[in-house]
Amino acid sequence: MQDTLKTFYKVITDYTDLRWAKTRDDLISKIIKVLRAFSEGRDIQDVLAERSLSAEVENSLSYLYEFSQKNREELDKLISALGIFVKSPAPCKMTIIRLAEVLLEDRRDTKVRDF
Repeated sequence: MQDTLKTFYKVITDYTDLRWAKTRDDLISKIIKVLRAFSEGRDIQDVLAERSLSAEVENSLSYLYEFSQKNREELDKLISALGIFVKSPAPCKMTIIRLAEVLLEDRRDTKVRDF
């Protein structure tokens, strides 16, 4: 699940201007299509050959393909989470990004104190 959350966060922050709260929903939708293609057994070369699918998201293909190969059982969850993100209004998207940041925080340095 942690890999799914990390990949979700990477996609949404790669295609969001955090300063102006503007997201490239069109590109995130392409990412969803790419993930579906990977789930159907297509590889990076197949996706790159189809320019309508890979245009403007080429830089994300390698980590998406790696995720799809290592986390087949989590692929539907990632697709679903990205779909929810795309359908959300801008203020909610910023809250989702902040929530993902909190969930990914490295808390290993925090020590639990026994009182």
